[in-house]
Amino acid sequence: MINLRRFTKFTLAGLTALSLLGGCSLTPQQPLVPVIVASSSDAKAWELKGKLLIRTPEDKVSTNLYWLNGPDNTELRLTSMLGTTVLLLTQTAEGATLEVDGKTYSDPSPQRLLDGLSGFTLPIDALPFWITGQAMDGDSVEYDELNRPKTIISADGQWSIKIASWQTQSGASVPRMMELKHASASIKLQTNEWQALASAQGTKGAR
Repeated sequence: MINLRRFTKFTLAGLTALSLLGGCSLTPQQPLVPVIVASSSDAKAWELKGKLLIRTPEDKVSTNLYWLNGPDNTELRLTSMLGTTVLLLTQTAEGATLEVDGKTYSDPSPQRLLDGLSGFTLPIDALPFWITGQAMDGDSVEYDELNRPKTIISADGQWSIKIASWQTQSGASVPRMMELKHASASIKLQTNEWQALASAQGTKGAR
């Protein structure tokens, strides 16, 4: 198992950026263009830029985050403060690939790849909902005075999500600062940019 201590050392060492699978960066099958949405739930795709702080009893890791969440492909990239890629998770219809610590791992399930890296279950299917201020079916939710999720408890009770502040991006209200807590880890996320996206073909003639 790749633990966070090795991941931290790799980050601080500032090693050469990892090469992407096949030498090419992930390209969506269909071109995506920025759009305005009334709610984050209306976005068929989106990209996010921000910062992560991951704490465990043994380690603390701070990285930049880029996440492209599309209908065909997904790319989640963590970079050091120097811009070096230290983790890259990509997912297509063919499966998932994780590049970290100079090695490449493949699996049909991105969840299994992340579980092997972190040592705890980071629910990859739920994260796109939580970080955009949405709850999954079965989650327990406490709302603020504007009827926005304030606290979310995952359906299995393993994760609690507290949203500290909100912002308007791409016309929608999305979290700016939030913290995800697990018995063995906490993750603080700051979203600096969130952009709703749609297929360029689907937006033709929309104006």
